[in-house]
Amino acid sequence: MKAGLNDTKLWLVLCFCLCIQASGKAQSLTAQVAATSRIAQVSLGEGIAQKDQLLLDLVTKAGLMPVLSNGEEHTFFAPSAKALAQHKSDSPEQLRAFLEQHIVKGNFTTHDLRDGADIKAISGNNLRICRKKGSLLVSGVRLLKSDQLFMNGVWHQLNGAIPSNASSL
Repeated sequence: MKAGLNDTKLWLVLCFCLCIQASGKAQSLTAQVAATSRIAQVSLGEGIAQKDQLLLDLVTKAGLMPVLSNGEEHTFFAPSAKALAQHKSDSPEQLRAFLEQHIVKGNFTTHDLRDGADIKAISGNNLRICRKKGSLLVSGVRLLKSDQLFMNGVWHQLNGAIPSNASSL
């Protein structure tokens, strides 16, 4: 009788563990679906067109709209409106050099940006990631808004502009 009771207890514990594991997988699946549903159904380039007319004008003048609109994944650390205003009269070449410092190949959400990591901008310069007092800094510039997901990338809004003297490889 005791052996039968122990087997039953064992089966109950096993079923309970399987239910907990299934519940954890269901939560993980729910989180993945929720993250996917937050992705805008437009490209990074189209997102810029919807968000910021000045940035759209400068990205277009610099010839970078095709880079941000194709299927290749990029992360864009968008300069602040004040920083962009300082570059309105730049030549296309100067604008391209300025904006390329803010674009990285690949998708990098704040979760992916590890303290002390260096990521390479398409300009060839390294951007240093730093987490300090609850803030995330990219080459010393704080993120204001982050993780705006698009079909081909991620948008982060900076509180300034990445300095042009970021290290070069």
